[in-house]
Amino acid sequence: MFTNPKVGRVVKVVEDTSRKEIYTKGRGSRSFPISIFYPALENTITDIETNLISLFSPAIQEAIDIFSNVGIHIEKLKEVIISVKDHATPIPNTSFPVVLFSPGFGIDRDLYLEITTALVQKGYIVVAISVPYDSFLTVFPNGEVITQAERHPNDETQIKTRMQDVQLVLDSLEKWNQEKFFNGLFDTDKIAVLGHSLGGATVFNIAAIEERIRCAILYDASLHLIDHKMPNIPILNIRQEATSYEEYLDAILDEDDEEQSKNIAKRYIKKQMEMYEHLPKSSSFIKVIGAKHLSFSTISRLISDESPDVMKSIQELTIAFLQEFLSGNSGVYEDRINDQNRPTNCIKIDGSGLPIGNGESNVIR
Repeated sequence: MFTNPKVGRVVKVVEDTSRKEIYTKGRGSRSFPISIFYPALENTITDIETNLISLFSPAIQEAIDIFSNVGIHIEKLKEVIISVKDHATPIPNTSFPVVLFSPGFGIDRDLYLEITTALVQKGYIVVAISVPYDSFLTVFPNGEVITQAERHPNDETQIKTRMQDVQLVLDSLEKWNQEKFFNGLFDTDKIAVLGHSLGGATVFNIAAIEERIRCAILYDASLHLIDHKMPNIPILNIRQEATSYEEYLDAILDEDDEEQSKNIAKRYIKKQMEMYEHLPKSSSFIKVIGAKHLSFSTISRLISDESPDVMKSIQELTIAFLQEFLSGNSGVYEDRINDQNRPTNCIKIDGSGLPIGNGESNVIR
């Protein structure tokens, strides 16, 4: 019994020769790196910890320069200590539930270390899917570095591309299971999807059409971009603190284009209300007090002094939801969010983003 697994990582490149790269005419077929984070044997990893920079090997200096260009300097990167070992030996003779992860617009796939490592240590595999030309930085295992494109397709095209990428990874799991290194590590009967922002809209849309997915988690998803078709599986919709129309409009307001901001906020809330009405009753809508849009990623640690309670609550809700609806441990999530056990900074909300039940008493004004 492995009660305290370590975190291993393997980086692969996935290619779809049937699709052309939409961001540039010069690259040819669509290809993108993924990071597979998995439970590893304790005795294959030394006690020596590394920092965030190590994840961008073999292009570490290029990554440092790119981070610096966006105002995040090497000293700050070194403050984020990680315990991830590339190519660590997987725990043998065991399969683990799989979580496919789609990041937010502009954010590298590996910049969600807090939630990734927390999930692996609870016995899940996380497959983080990069989006080259979308992220401000994408490092391929051969050292190639792709930075964010100056122009992007419209939102719908970006989400369609991401959905096709997720689908390709989903289709590849059985093939990877046959590799000697993994040897059946992926439990392909237990697959969930998790996404942040644009990635949240992506996984919601995938969940509506893909029968192999058992549940989905949205981190402050771009709800105004989701399709009309509703998934018939449990959905956890975790939002930043700004969840009502007025709160959300204030959070995204562009004074140079106030009308567009209002239009987005209206669409956002309309979609959330549709979700609240039509999703299965096992679904859950939560706001996290103190959370901002970037709170769900490591970027927040690099640019702000946000309370660690915010990420802790996000982790607890995510793990409990997966334990119940992916791993099959009945009642775990429901027990975690009842009024007695729910983290004090987590509030149940309705489709309008307003507190329900007696959650109002927990709001810190």
